[in-house]
Amino acid sequence: MNTFSDELRKERVSKDISLSDIAKKTHINVKYLEAIEQGSFDILPQTYIRAFIREYALMVGLSPAEVLKKFDVMVGGKYSGGNDALIGSGWSGAIPPSLPEKTSSSEGNVKHDAVQSGDMRKLIVGIGIGILTIILIYFVYDYITQEWKAPVAQEIPFQEVVREQEKQIQPQKAALDSFAALQALPKKDSLTLRGVAIDSTWISISADSMPSQNLLLPPRSSRTWFATKSFTVTLGNAGGIRFTLNGADIGTLGRRGAVLRKFSLTSNYMKSKP
Repeated sequence: MNTFSDELRKERVSKDISLSDIAKKTHINVKYLEAIEQGSFDILPQTYIRAFIREYALMVGLSPAEVLKKFDVMVGGKYSGGNDALIGSGWSGAIPPSLPEKTSSSEGNVKHDAVQSGDMRKLIVGIGIGILTIILIYFVYDYITQEWKAPVAQEIPFQEVVREQEKQIQPQKAALDSFAALQALPKKDSLTLRGVAIDSTWISISADSMPSQNLLLPPRSSRTWFATKSFTVTLGNAGGIRFTLNGADIGTLGRRGAVLRKFSLTSNYMKSKP
């Protein structure tokens, strides 16, 4: 062992760093580290020895440039580590030129690993961004297609609205009215008015002085009303409903589509009708 190698070993031991720790972090075989501490520098070509010494110095907290400078002096037989240090070494090879520190293969491996790690992170980030982009495109496309599929509001003719209203009128009411008309017998001097719709018709009818009843009659529906003296009728479609008064057919009270306001029906209507 020479003074140079002994100083390296003492520095490592003072830092409580083992050769296995250095080997694990630098990926240098332990036997080469042991050779450096024993002064056996001819175990490998000097290019590798210098690279390993550089990594060793970094791991134990020394300046790689200063350590390599001492190594170059040492292999030339001029290095003295102190007052008691030996001059010279057991180096048997020719004095090699001082190569640039960038020739360190270990440093190259570390940089290569760092580059690979950086490339891997970039690849993962790129894949993540790509997946998010695909998901975003999917939702945007789905939203747009849903907008296209949305039903377009259409104007519905009045007659269709009337038909929809007619469907909601319970047929039982018409049946009950018909049954009531058949069962009820008109009183003496009383009026029975029956209307059968032939078209959608709005009717407002009042018996004698009673409040008016407002109805929307769909086609083929019927109603029967009773009064003592008279009926007052208002129609939104005068030709849309036919009437019978006390069993006599009096037909419609006007033309289809015409509005008839407060028309009076009494027992004398049949007599006054031509």
